[in-house]
Amino acid sequence: MEGAGIHFSGRVTRGQGRGRTLGFPTANLRSQGDKPLPQGVFAAEVQYLGSGILPAVAHIGPRPTFSEAALVIELHILDFTGDLYGQTLQVALVKKLRDQRAFACPDELVGQIRKDIHQARTLFASKC
Repeated sequence: MEGAGIHFSGRVTRGQGRGRTLGFPTANLRSQGDKPLPQGVFAAEVQYLGSGILPAVAHIGPRPTFSEAALVIELHILDFTGDLYGQTLQVALVKKLRDQRAFACPDELVGQIRKDIHQARTLFASKC
């Protein structure tokens, strides 16, 4: 399964705030590894500073809906509130949920993100 079993770490940096504006705040990472990461949307597990394992949805790649070609790593940590700026996160990709694609408008993207989160929650619930 593409992406499953891949581990990497990264420092949380400030992004454009678009995830928060769309209703899904993200931790934007600057990868500290030298290996290329698979692109797409993944269910992921995140840890930092001795935290427990936090379930997340990870997006790795460009942002085609917004015509942005630069590679980004964004994590929406499920049910998390707090400030992670400057923290180093350990990330494990659990399962690829889908490939990237451009959406016609931000509202269409929001609908897909909701589906991605639902799919990740279902996956993590079945692991218990």
